[in-house]
Amino acid sequence: MIQVSHNELVTLCTKAFISLHKNCGEADVIANMVADLEMVGLDGIKHFIKALDFLAGDLDSPVKVDILSEQILSADLKGCSILCHLPTLLDYSLDQLTDHQTVTLQISHCHNRWLAFGELIKLAKNGLSIKASWNNGPESIQLVYILDAGQSLPELYLTRQKADDQHSLSIEISRQSITHPLGGDMTHHITSSIQAESKRKAWKQGISVSREDWDTIKSVASTILVESNAVSLRGAGADHQLLISE
Repeated sequence: MIQVSHNELVTLCTKAFISLHKNCGEADVIANMVADLEMVGLDGIKHFIKALDFLAGDLDSPVKVDILSEQILSADLKGCSILCHLPTLLDYSLDQLTDHQTVTLQISHCHNRWLAFGELIKLAKNGLSIKASWNNGPESIQLVYILDAGQSLPELYLTRQKADDQHSLSIEISRQSITHPLGGDMTHHITSSIQAESKRKAWKQGISVSREDWDTIKSVASTILVESNAVSLRGAGADHQLLISE
């Protein structure tokens, strides 16, 4: 194992994403999504390594959003990672929230849902409550992420629940508080205090990373073509758009 700083992790992940030459997604935003998850002890680095396999072959085009009702939006990522598209989808969902108390974003055929962690925290800082849920593949685990307005870290509830739909993500954004599951309804609870302690240690002692994982990301980052203009350093996400269908 090696110890790296938050800045070193963000810098390396930024370079790794830029090396993919994607039109969708902002490298600095994506790198921080990885770091946010890793800092609380939830394997952001390993999730990013898995995401790299999807990102290389992802469709690099705007996402179509279907408006199912005034309060329900739907987006089909067609097997892509959420990394490039989630920030834009959340921005559009917030626009829909203007006239309502609650909006639900349903994302289908997507991957790397754990990496939504940090982007959802940003919403809570703006006075919104968040509930995200998805079924975690072959483990038959349903994860429910609840973050009340103003809170800095979520409560994570895991239950054993077999589901046919293993590649979707539901995000409820609300101006009201959200009910938490009862104790008997869950198999495991990763509390915000546990996450906070992991984060405190990471800031103080650094992030422990396996040499193999670090070298994997480093090998992707090493293919980057160094350019001098600022746009290349930020990634090419500024022109990311949505296709809206009502």
